[in-house]
Amino acid sequence: MNYIWEAIIILFAGFCLFRIAGKKTVSEMTGLETITILAIASTTGHAISEQSLIKTIIALSSLVGLLLLIQFLTLKFNKIEKLFIGEATPVIQDGRILYNNLKKLRMTNVQLEARMREKGISSITDIESASIEVTGELGYELTKKAKPVTLEELEQIMTQLQSNILQQLTANELGKSVQNGPTDITVEKSPQKS
Repeated sequence: MNYIWEAIIILFAGFCLFRIAGKKTVSEMTGLETITILAIASTTGHAISEQSLIKTIIALSSLVGLLLLIQFLTLKFNKIEKLFIGEATPVIQDGRILYNNLKKLRMTNVQLEARMREKGISSITDIESASIEVTGELGYELTKKAKPVTLEELEQIMTQLQSNILQQLTANELGKSVQNGPTDITVEKSPQKS
């Protein structure tokens, strides 16, 4: 029975340490974070099969502490960030694929195009620049002609169109009244009976 309680305590400690480590999905994790999570899982698995509750919690806490220390240092120092987290790799510039960078990433042209389709991009020429981010996601900036219209831009266009239509209607009404000239309205009087 003691074995079950130790397993529950280790599971609870692991859960708390995961919460401290941060909220990210697996696809958003850096390599360091993924390795730390795997190490925690492995340590937890070994701990449940053994009888060393305190040693396991200390080991798990030290792994999360090391992760937090490295995350803090990456915020303070760019070189440490580049070493542990990495940086984005450009793969498209001015609508052209950078094949040398694709080779460094061990990514094919077909794989890049698949990522573009996942983002709703049908043509490479629609992309001003694109990179593979440290999380493995495709980050991109569309060319001006391929960018969707924002609500603000649409409101400006609508305001301009309304203004143009009002000016044309006003000009047309003024033009008609000048062509027809002034109109005299006469009212006939009915004869009065006496």
